[in-house]
Amino acid sequence: MAHGEVREVLRFSSSRHRQLMTASEHALQDATESPLPRESRIASTILGDGRKYREWELRHANLLLPVAEQRAKKRQIVALRDAEVQLVHRRALFTYLQTHDLSDEQRARLFRIFHSTLDYQEAILTEHRHYMLAVSSHISTDYIIDVMRDETSARLLQQYETTFARYFEMKCYVASSRDSHCIELIRTSLRDVKGQLLRIRRRIETEAPVVDRSDFHKQELLARSGRYEIQNYLYA
Repeated sequence: MAHGEVREVLRFSSSRHRQLMTASEHALQDATESPLPRESRIASTILGDGRKYREWELRHANLLLPVAEQRAKKRQIVALRDAEVQLVHRRALFTYLQTHDLSDEQRARLFRIFHSTLDYQEAILTEHRHYMLAVSSHISTDYIIDVMRDETSARLLQQYETTFARYFEMKCYVASSRDSHCIELIRTSLRDVKGQLLRIRRRIETEAPVVDRSDFHKQELLARSGRYEIQNYLYA
């Protein structure tokens, strides 16, 4: 948070909720020194601006509330997976815009679809804000999943993110293209990809976690950070 900033204390539903949020902020602070420029820049922006930080804190606390409400480890992990799925969806539009060379007309058409009540410039700013908040929360939830050492979550969530990116790309093409022939061809494939997404989502919701110790280097870093105590709050 910005130096010297005075803020209201966020109310937490339980000590577990508070500890999850503390761990999330630790992860965000660590990300300011990440070798990944995007993560480092976004984490620094969120923590360095009081207004942005408060918005992130409130949204992230709401995102983690279903996790904090669960007592069983399996249910906690499934709730974390669901939070990550939500964040994949929230990052999708801005990620698509960053990775595709669109004309101004195509961009404007997409923003009219996703932000129909906003003018173009306001829609861009709104979507960028949503993206930054989602990336910040992803940094934190990804860290917590890593602490819980569930390799199944990492694998399923990666499959979901990759498949959703294909699905979203097709949806955006259908929405922004004027080539009716290509649109019809893509709609056929779209149904297949949507089926894949639904199957992966069911596995995310039902597949039991497989807990395994991560490699020694990662364990050493976690132990040195003094943050193993988060597991006491999660599993208690």
